[in-house]
Amino acid sequence: MLPSRKATIFPLLGALLCILLSAFTFSQFFIVHSASAASTLTASRRHPRPHPTSTIGVTVTIGTTPTVGVTATVGTTPTVGTTPPPTSQSVRVFVEPTAGEQPILDAINNAQKSVWLEMYLMSDTNVVQALENAAKRGLDVRVMLEPHPYGGGSPQATIDALNAAGAKAQASAPTFRFTHEKGMIIDQATAYIMTCNFTNSAIATGRNREYGIIDTTPQDVQGTIDIFNADWNHTSEQVTDPNLVISPDNSRNDFVTLINSAKASLIIEAEEMQDPAVEQAIATAAQRGVSVQVILPKPSGTDNNAAGIAAIKAGGALVKEDPQLNMHAKMMVADGTNAYVGSINISTNSFDNNRELGVLLTDQGVISTLQQTFQGDWSISQSLILVG
Repeated sequence: MLPSRKATIFPLLGALLCILLSAFTFSQFFIVHSASAASTLTASRRHPRPHPTSTIGVTVTIGTTPTVGVTATVGTTPTVGTTPPPTSQSVRVFVEPTAGEQPILDAINNAQKSVWLEMYLMSDTNVVQALENAAKRGLDVRVMLEPHPYGGGSPQATIDALNAAGAKAQASAPTFRFTHEKGMIIDQATAYIMTCNFTNSAIATGRNREYGIIDTTPQDVQGTIDIFNADWNHTSEQVTDPNLVISPDNSRNDFVTLINSAKASLIIEAEEMQDPAVEQAIATAAQRGVSVQVILPKPSGTDNNAAGIAAIKAGGALVKEDPQLNMHAKMMVADGTNAYVGSINISTNSFDNNRELGVLLTDQGVISTLQQTFQGDWSISQSLILVG
């Protein structure tokens, strides 16, 4: 029997009403929760989540993904897998004969408190005059000069003139065979550690290849001050700065260590090659595959470096002599990353008996200048062929 039409319609209307009520309830729920989500998003934009706590002095660049294992050093582009040097140096370099007297005269003339000088030779009259003027301005000017330099001569007239102008000048300590250091300290804040004497040939007339390091690194400056004070007072110095290379204390060991560290390249500009231990280290470096290039001065007579040259050439080192400049430099660079500049010659006397001062460097700007200067000198130097 078929159901009546009314009986069929009423159930359908009931089902439709249920559907409409459910749809209305869901729409209200969606509106409420959508409004809540929008409110939360707006609040998060007004009050963003703070960045992780930053370290004072460290600049964080947004959008840069850090590389695992890279330690950033201020002013240095980090390199994967490299460890920055243990000490940061604030250093500059000047090169003679290009720079002339000006770096020295500017340092003395601009000094505010003190100029301390420990030097092998000083005959440049402009430098002496600048020191006298500094003393007359009331600065604490102290000068030590080697009393018996090789080849004769005496600094006594210069010492007397400086003392008359109000400086404190004296002969260097008799403790050493020679005080061969070329050092200057300005205002106890800047150390000049150099290969050059303050003579006409070194800084005035443009004949010598020389380098000078201007160092404001506090521990380097303090170490240089400690050496000066010890020599001024004829006492023993106690210097622990690993950057400073000091004769007769640690110089030969530091030279050999630097040479032994070379893995790919070693460049040397030197006045002398007269110490068997260092010569052997150079020869050994060449034998293990390091590219070793050495520039020495062209002798005017008997070559006192002949035996040393033969020793390093036997190991495979390439040696040239500079025919244009007086090669008075004392400089080494290993692998383009570590360097030495200072007063120390590669000679037994320089390592064992003299007062000498040099500095180890990792500053890439300074090292780049050393390398570029060397390459220019290498290009004009003459290959050495030993006879006999």
